[in-house]
Amino acid sequence: MGYIEGENRYQTRLLCLDDYVDKKSTARIIDRFIEGLDMEELGFKRAVPNEKGRSPYDPACLAKLIVYGYENGTRSSRKLEELTHVNVEVMWLMEELKPDFKTIADFRKDNPEPLTQLLSEYNAFAEYCGMFGKERVAIDGAKIKASNNKKNNYTKKKLQRNIEYNERRIFEYMSALAESDDMDEACGLKEKLDNCEKRLEKTKGQLAVLDSSGENEMSTVDPDARLMGNNRSGVDVAYNMQVSVDEKAHLVAAFDITQTPTDHGQLSNMTEKTQEVFRKKEIMALADKGYYSGEDIEKSEELGAVPIVARQLKPGEKERSRFSIDKFVYDKDKDEYICPEGNIFTSRSNNRKKDRTFFNKAACRDCPARGECLGKTKYRRIVRKPLNDALDRAALRYAKNEEIYKLRQQIVEHVFGTVKRTMGGGYFLLRTKEKVKAEAALLLLGYNLKRTKNYLGFEKTMEMLEEWQSFLWARGSLSAMFFFLISFCCCPLGAAKPA
Repeated sequence: MGYIEGENRYQTRLLCLDDYVDKKSTARIIDRFIEGLDMEELGFKRAVPNEKGRSPYDPACLAKLIVYGYENGTRSSRKLEELTHVNVEVMWLMEELKPDFKTIADFRKDNPEPLTQLLSEYNAFAEYCGMFGKERVAIDGAKIKASNNKKNNYTKKKLQRNIEYNERRIFEYMSALAESDDMDEACGLKEKLDNCEKRLEKTKGQLAVLDSSGENEMSTVDPDARLMGNNRSGVDVAYNMQVSVDEKAHLVAAFDITQTPTDHGQLSNMTEKTQEVFRKKEIMALADKGYYSGEDIEKSEELGAVPIVARQLKPGEKERSRFSIDKFVYDKDKDEYICPEGNIFTSRSNNRKKDRTFFNKAACRDCPARGECLGKTKYRRIVRKPLNDALDRAALRYAKNEEIYKLRQQIVEHVFGTVKRTMGGGYFLLRTKEKVKAEAALLLLGYNLKRTKNYLGFEKTMEMLEEWQSFLWARGSLSAMFFFLISFCCCPLGAAKPA
């Protein structure tokens, strides 16, 4: 019995390029989606070619290549150039155009805002398809490495250490130079001394810049990147990518790129961005304990949202403990706390606009649960801040919606898993916050493309794209006709036409 034999590679065939591309390829969705966009309206450079000079590539064509690359985990401009020569889907998508890597890189570098806008355009299509439930979202963040090595990130402490080290080495070289009688050795020492003095001068200049900026650190390659803790118990120079994911089809509704290493303060920010996308205020926002902040929770409530946030434990506090702070019930009318043993804690201050301490020394002294509750302290103290009312409301909502909160991981966590692992998006290639934001939008657009195809199916997605773009065309035609009629009615017969 012989082997399974392939086709003769030199056999001439009467096939077109389209026959080599799978009928349900995501490349067909990308092609149809971008073909329906107005590249000039989105702000892409060279959307209207110049009358003179060399003809440029169509920005729609380059946008298709970029989106395809990000969706399939190929982001390097050199690798994207290679795809135009070896990948049949890309050849089909590009109509066999083969731009070089510099053209691809410049297109991505010169169009950060329009490329960011592609995600908003796609989400408008997803909304038209009814893929956003607009009822419940999960918010989370992840650290994505920046294009900046840790060696090229400096804090004041690190710069000061470098200055002290260089000053010490200069002193050592000068001492050795004064004692040296060998001409060759002296030349070598002089060269080292000059290099050390240059490094010292450069370091002092960096420290002066850092002092004048008011920042705590600086990155010399990507100036907007910051040191952040990672999930490997270390630190990276990175950005914090925040996402808001809708529960219905698990599509990313909104995102942001921040320079803060923690998620504190991002709950209201992401809630507001999501409300803008949904054009709706009444949404439920699920977030983990990293977002636990009275000020942020209160601001989210003022925006009209319902935040469900897990409580953040204090240092040394045991989860599910019978004497954890959430087991001490505050009576707002009587302005007092009731401990799990039934003792009443009061405060000596009545000014509720300041931090107040509640305690009961006598009750703690004679309490049978003293050993379990107090530890090494003599009596239990509870500090109530002005924003504790918001935290109390959050604790009550969490207790009532604990089963709903468990859905948070199912909704949002796999977004980062897909982006980092499947799409190779664990690091950014571009530099500065504006361009990094464009790259994040492309990664999330690629993720939403995958989700749409899985949720609707290929045929339904293509059908809805045709319908959506017909809807946009009809709406644009009606708008143009409306403005024409308005201008016609406002300009009587015989009147001078506007210039």
